Amino acid sequence: MNTKVDINLQFEEAMRLDLNDFTWDDELELYEDEKTQLCWLTWVTRDSQPQVLENDCMIDQTWFMKGTPVANLIKHAEGIYQTEVAAQNSKIKFGTDDNEHWFAHDVPFFGRVQIDRIEEHGLVEWDIYFNECWQGPFNSKAKCIQHLEECIQEKVEEKARKKQGLENI
Repeated sequence: MNTKVDINLQFEEAMRLDLNDFTWDDELELYEDEKTQLCWLTWVTRDSQPQVLENDCMIDQTWFMKGTPVANLIKHAEGIYQTEVAAQNSKIKFGTDDNEHWFAHDVPFFGRVQIDRIEEHGLVEWDIYFNECWQGPFNSKAKCIQHLEECIQEKVEEKARKKQGLENI
């Protein structure tokens, strides 16, 4: 019984100009020719090797240099996506007149909140003002909103702990 499968045939087609002997040993399930077997092992394990960037690239003002594992880029992109989701799901609505300064009023625990967009030398940063201080810089407006939501959540948890502590007395 021939144990070759589609991937073997793909390998043989891709390597037909470089290798001469594709004799398959059904019993041992390997190529009889040592060079062909070595190339085969490299072929089947290539997908298990970490993929790296072939060029430098920038995502959300973060540089990823040539040779960086693609997994790092994917992880960064997932973080950006989670930030965007958090901002879109936020109940806090910001308004602006000039696309430079955004304001929200009656924000739980913090009252009035301001987000500023600052551009210098082609790079954009975002800062947020609440709790009587500026915080940042952040890479996006969404990241500012996510940070604000996290701070609100901390205040909610702190309030719950204090309430729990009072009830236990």
